[in-house]
Amino acid sequence: MQAESPGAPPPRVKVHQGLRDALFPLLLAMTGGLAMTVIFKGRGNVVVAYASHAWYLAVGGGWVLIFRLRFPLGGLSWQALRGWFGPWFIVGGLYLLLALVSPGRPLGHAILAGLIFQGIVVGPTEEVLFRGLIQTTLNRVIGGVIPFGRIRWGTIVAALTFGLAHLANLPHQSLGDTLAQVAFAAVVGLVLGHYYDRTRNLWGAAILHNIIDLTSVLVPLLIVH
Repeated sequence: MQAESPGAPPPRVKVHQGLRDALFPLLLAMTGGLAMTVIFKGRGNVVVAYASHAWYLAVGGGWVLIFRLRFPLGGLSWQALRGWFGPWFIVGGLYLLLALVSPGRPLGHAILAGLIFQGIVVGPTEEVLFRGLIQTTLNRVIGGVIPFGRIRWGTIVAALTFGLAHLANLPHQSLGDTLAQVAFAAVVGLVLGHYYDRTRNLWGAAILHNIIDLTSVLVPLLIVH
C-alpha cells in the first residue's frame, strides 16, 4: 500500500469515484455477508462468521487489486505501532472492565475456532474494508474536519457505516442486543478511524479490533468455567 505521512490529508477525488470505492464495496460486502448467513444456515454462527469475513476480505482486497487503489497500511515494527499503545491499553482496558461487569454469553461449541476468529481473523478483515478502503475513500471525497478533536468528517461517516453494518447480526440475536451492538460499534469505529488517520497504520487498528472482540468472548468463557 502507498505510504502517507501521519496526519496528512488524503488527496481529493471526484464524487462518482468515491461512490464507486466506498458505497459499492459496502453494499457488495453486506449483501454477500447476508448470503453467507442463508447458505450456511444451520452450520453454526462460527461457520457463518468465517465465511462472511472471508467475503469481506475478498471484496476489500479485490477492489484494491482491480481498481489499483492505495491506502496506508503501515508496519508491524515497535516504532511503527507506538502511536497505538495508548488506545490498546486504554480502550482495551475499559472494555475488559465492561466485559467483567456485564459479561455476554460464553462461546458454545467450536471454542477454539471462535477464539481464533475473534483474536486473529475479525480485525484484519474488517479493517481492510471499513478503515482502509471505505474510510480512506470517504475522507478523499468529503474532506474537512470538525473543530472538536480535529476528527475528519469522512471518518465520522465511516464509523456510522461500520456501526450500521452490524445490523447484519439481527438474524442471530434480539433487536435490543443488535441496536446496542450498532451503537457500540460506531463508537469503536470512531476511535479506530481517528487513530488510523493519525498513525496511518492499519495494523494498529486491526490489533485493537482483535483485542476488543477477543475480550468479549474470552471473559465470559473464563467466568463460566
